[in-house]
Amino acid sequence: MKPTMRNLWISVCIGVYLLMGWGTAAAKAPEKILVLPFNVYSEKDLSFLKNGIRDMLFSRLSKEGEIVVIDREKTDQAIRGIGDINQQNAAALGQTLGADYVVFGSLTVFGSSISTDAKVLNMDGKQIAMTFNDSGKDNGDVIGHINRFAAQVNGRIFGQDTAVASQSPAPAKQSVNDPRKHPESLWTGRIDAEEGRSDGREAPAAGRLGPAWRSRNFKMEIRNISLGDVDNDGSIEVAFMDQKQILVYRYRDDRFIKVAKVETDVNDRLLSLDVADINGNGRAEIFVTCLNKNTNFLKSFVLEWNGTRLQKIVENAKWYFRVVDVPGRGKVLMGQQRSVRRIFLAGVDEMNWNGTGYISATTVALPGWANVYGFNYGDVTNTGQEMTVAFSERDYLRVIGPDGSTEWESPEEYGGGLTYLESPDEAASSLSDHKETKRRYLPQRILIADVDNDGKNDVLVGKNRDSANRLFAKLRFFKGGLIECLGWDEFGLYPKWKTREISGTLSDYAVGDIDNDGRNELVFSVIKKISSVLGDAKSFIAAQDIKPVN
Repeated sequence: MKPTMRNLWISVCIGVYLLMGWGTAAAKAPEKILVLPFNVYSEKDLSFLKNGIRDMLFSRLSKEGEIVVIDREKTDQAIRGIGDINQQNAAALGQTLGADYVVFGSLTVFGSSISTDAKVLNMDGKQIAMTFNDSGKDNGDVIGHINRFAAQVNGRIFGQDTAVASQSPAPAKQSVNDPRKHPESLWTGRIDAEEGRSDGREAPAAGRLGPAWRSRNFKMEIRNISLGDVDNDGSIEVAFMDQKQILVYRYRDDRFIKVAKVETDVNDRLLSLDVADINGNGRAEIFVTCLNKNTNFLKSFVLEWNGTRLQKIVENAKWYFRVVDVPGRGKVLMGQQRSVRRIFLAGVDEMNWNGTGYISATTVALPGWANVYGFNYGDVTNTGQEMTVAFSERDYLRVIGPDGSTEWESPEEYGGGLTYLESPDEAASSLSDHKETKRRYLPQRILIADVDNDGKNDVLVGKNRDSANRLFAKLRFFKGGLIECLGWDEFGLYPKWKTREISGTLSDYAVGDIDNDGRNELVFSVIKKISSVLGDAKSFIAAQDIKPVN
């Protein structure tokens, strides 16, 4: 090779090497995006939505190595003292925090609609790179708005997959199980083959559930229901409540008739309700767990029928109450206490009537993570051995053996209630006098009984479907719920049958003879609409026949 050609070849190789090195050194740094709190224009406090929107955008827009969302704590410090966010102060904040893009927007409630407006500011030239607007008729619609907005940002600003952004929700096809049909056609007592177990067994038998009945709509959020003979007339009544009142109704001749109503003090917040004749006088008491909203102290009470109305036989009890129906024992009253600093004190107690009130009789052996609301016990394995069934703190269902070991845990979440308790979040940053709080949602009931008369105990649990897949600790928007009947085999609990999913939030459920025909029904309450500035709450109660196996 001639010297000139050799030198040229060496020069080319060195150039390529340098270019490769330069390309590595100059690899594009991740884009920085600043997510600011949305302005909220509403007559009602919707700060929980403001926080939820930020949480969703932090999650949806972050992408390792490509997109970095600027730390929330730094953002909170930077916006301290700033009022509503506009393009001018958004640009200033973006420059201060070194952002490439700034996301800001607003949430507006007007009349019967709720509107989401959002913008993306490109800090290179400080120009609006993208705008977004969507509207709906429910707080839960905001989740869909933010999902679509985030997908559009990822697609149009960052060149990522835009499948979600380019599609509007398609209208649901009318089917045999369309939720708009008559209530008696809303349910099926089967699990489709693809939803059943894949262990080679036959799919769960169809037809375990019969005709259904549904009440009229009530303008309230029915949070709890419970069944019992409240007035000692030999018939079963239905007691139910929202966060401020208790109602007792009776089903008779296809009519749902009001028996009694009790309203509470304006500072009271009702948490739970149970019906059981614990004092043994033939009239079932109504146990109501109540919290004073100003002091956060428990002031629970017990109601009993006096011949003409419900009256309090116990007041200002410092207990969370829950009645569990234990196979072989019947209804048992449980209680748990709280302190100034702790929502639940350690220990759940079985309680008895002593002639003047309800006192602790013995402490129940439960794991430390369980509380009074989310457990039951009985022979769920049908082997003669008593097991505890409880919800974990994340709503996974667990079966606990006598030695405290976990025998089985569900692969998915069950339950999903709307009632919660709040406590100070010591780990969160605070702005001026505002203190962040954390929420602990109360678990739903766990029922254990031989509901279909096949000689084996079953476990009945609810399952609500969250629009955001329970991504957020403080927000829940349930779009549908159902009840599953679980049986036990060599692999653990499995679904024997279930109701179909119905639109709304399945808030509570019970098994009892609501129509007093000698056969138990599956009774449940559904919240169709949460009370908000957009309108009144809407709930109903329904009952469905359970067909016996034999």
